[in-house]
Amino acid sequence: METNLLADLHSLPDDALLTADEAAQFLRLKYTTLAWYRCQGVGPKFSRVGPKLIRYRVGDLRDYASGHAMGDGVQRAAQAALAGRRRAASLRKKSED
Repeated sequence: METNLLADLHSLPDDALLTADEAAQFLRLKYTTLAWYRCQGVGPKFSRVGPKLIRYRVGDLRDYASGHAMGDGVQRAAQAALAGRRRAASLRKKSED
């Protein structure tokens, strides 16, 4: 997944509609995981447009994401990624000085 695409998705207004694939990327889930959530009735709110098209409002995805705490493994990975970004930023700053 491209970082630019993820940034673009997160910059959309709350009323924008995303496809299921885009919604999965927004939430950093696999498409199949989001589909399973939808079938089980435990995922974010969605709308059915016609008989087959599924769409997710960005605002509903944000609400869903903010209401679900990260698991331990995800938290450790997020903390490691953040530490790496901070380290890279620190090295860039030192090389600019």
